[in-house]
Formats: sequence, structure tokens, C-alpha cells
Amino acid sequence: MLIVVVNMSRPVPPELNNPLNHQVLSELEGQGCHADIIAPIEKCLSGLEGVKSFCPDSQNFAYVIWYVNGTVFAYASGMRRVGLRLSKSAELDLPMTRGFESYQTEYGWYSVPYDSDSLDMLVNSAYESAVNV
Repeated sequence: MLIVVVNMSRPVPPELNNPLNHQVLSELEGQGCHADIIAPIEKCLSGLEGVKSFCPDSQNFAYVIWYVNGTVFAYASGMRRVGLRLSKSAELDLPMTRGFESYQTEYGWYSVPYDSDSLDMLVNSAYESAVNV
């Protein structure tokens, strides 16, 4: 019996091929995502204009990113946390963990529990920053 494995991975949309996104896309390559962490962020984004999402391989539970105007501002990967691109100038006393470095010095990636009470506010902040890049 012959078993054929088909790679269902989709390429990253060309509009995301810019210096702001290279690092986050590189870090996420090959990572998976638990479905439970996607719904809360989708709910936060439901009323925001121009937001697009991308998952390279939904059948195999790959990471998910959200972007606007060609700038990735949020991602879901792993089982319990989401990543948000937030302004470093916002001093927030919230349960966040610093993520990998951003290419722009004024912004950074932060890891936030997917079920945080502050998720809606933080997602909106990341979205507003991305819209105004």
C-alpha cells in the first residue's frame, strides 16, 4: 500500500512580504495552533475594518495571523497565548510576556493569555497601531 503525503501549505500573501513582517513570519514558520485560542481573538476583531487573516495550513492546525494594510499585528500559535504587536510606549500593567524583537524599535511583540480580560483592549490597540503605520 502506497501512502502519499500532500503538503497543503499555502504561501504567505505577497502583501505581507515587507520588513515589518519578516521576523514574525520567520518565527511562526512550522508552528501549530490550538483551535480554542482563535475564537476569542476573532471575536475581538469582528467589527474592525480591513482585517484579514491567514493560516498556511488549517487542516494541520498551523498558526494564524491577522493583518491590516500589509502589517501583521496579531497571531495565534501554541495552546494558551496569542501574540500582539504593541507600542512599547504603552506602559500596561497586565499579564503579558515580552516576545521576540520587532524590526521597528517603537513596537514589540507581546504574548498574552488568550482568555485575558484585557484581550479586547489589547487587540484594539495592536490594530490601531497597525492601521497607523
